Amino acid sequence: MIIKDKIVIITGGSQGLGKSLASLFAREGCRVIISSDNKENLEKTAKELSVDYFFADVTDYDDLSDLGKYVFEKYGSMDIWINNAGIQIAPSLVEEIDTKKLHNLFEVNFFGYFYGCQIALRYIKKQGRGLILNVNSTAGIEGKAMLSVYVASKFAIKGLTESARKEIAEPNIKIFAVYPGGIQTNIYKEKYPSDLKEYMQADEVADKIVRNLMSDNPVEDLIIRRPVVSK
Repeated sequence: MIIKDKIVIITGGSQGLGKSLASLFAREGCRVIISSDNKENLEKTAKELSVDYFFADVTDYDDLSDLGKYVFEKYGSMDIWINNAGIQIAPSLVEEIDTKKLHNLFEVNFFGYFYGCQIALRYIKKQGRGLILNVNSTAGIEGKAMLSVYVASKFAIKGLTESARKEIAEPNIKIFAVYPGGIQTNIYKEKYPSDLKEYMQADEVADKIVRNLMSDNPVEDLIIRRPVVSK
């Protein structure tokens, strides 16, 4: 896929993997729009990377709808929409999980993606081409003890991705997913893993994602596992 001059929208684009993706897409000649619910970080990152930005909370449907409208009216196209914004809570047994945190995590990790897919598909179908990329996790393909809420949200995204993909009849419209293992970001801010230093770098993962998209035959479901460190 040739990505030069493509219009790329990235939710959760002000930090972590989203920021790394924005930087790499920009270097490849794309016109990038990042969004985040942290206005200060958003403006700082946009200035640093010389990309466009739009303040939006992925849990607010109207915010994401406004993002889609902003992009389409300003650029006249929507080539790649990347659902990336996500959160994590501290590891916990199922019976001890705070229900408010449970609902909040699903608002971001699942409903944010669902809203993003809804809005992006309407514009993409209108123009007859485009790509949605859902940034998932290896937690979306296998259960993990103490991480039931996060894992459940990622399994839900996997189901959304595969179901929406089966609805697409147009050959020029694609829905991809990427399943990276642990990445060194502040998503773990409630409790950082003891082996965080062994996790992958965000730039490393972003590079594999973009290289896959730029290949002649990109993988629809890209799994990026972190290397096993010998003890």
